[in-house]
Amino acid sequence: MTTTPRTQVLFFDGVDDLDPVGPLEILTAAGLPVSPVRPVDHPTTVHTAHGLTLELDAVLDDTAELVIVPGGGWLDAGPGVRDQTTGALPAQLAAMHARGTVIASVCTGAMLLAAAGLLDRRPAVTNRGAFDELAAAGAIVEREARVVDTGDVVTSGGPAAGLDLGVHLVGRFLGPDAGRAAAARLEHEPVGPVLTTATPHTRRA
Repeated sequence: MTTTPRTQVLFFDGVDDLDPVGPLEILTAAGLPVSPVRPVDHPTTVHTAHGLTLELDAVLDDTAELVIVPGGGWLDAGPGVRDQTTGALPAQLAAMHARGTVIASVCTGAMLLAAAGLLDRRPAVTNRGAFDELAAAGAIVEREARVVDTGDVVTSGGPAAGLDLGVHLVGRFLGPDAGRAAAARLEHEPVGPVLTTATPHTRRA
């Protein structure tokens, strides 16, 4: 993978607006090549949870080296993540991950990663309202973490944690100075903590 990974940020009906837009802005401003995309079986028109309507021709594809998976709808049973767990997306994420793509999530996007089989016995975090469901899906829930980075899979907490995720990813791929600059650009102070594990399936002591 390059130090500026080709990045795709997912959007779908019911997505929580901040989840994808925060990381998209941070990564783009830092110079990473970022594309907003929709799932392959999703219409070109996307209706977000808070009333935005987007037209996206681009779809998630195998050129991505880093994918950001947002949440939305899981806690209020609205359109969003639950709908995507029954479509083609989980299998595609699993296949991309198997080929070496880093998969990251914001908020309840972690439930899509769990549906893809990527969080079984793996440290992870999500929106606090979904901790028990994430644990039931097989993840080791790190309840105090803001971001959990296991190398090939990165998860983060509720919607605003997407900002911390974006800053962390900039620092990971471009270096600590770039990460600090990304936070300063937003006038954002990352909340932390960030849990980084040595190997994907090993919990840090």
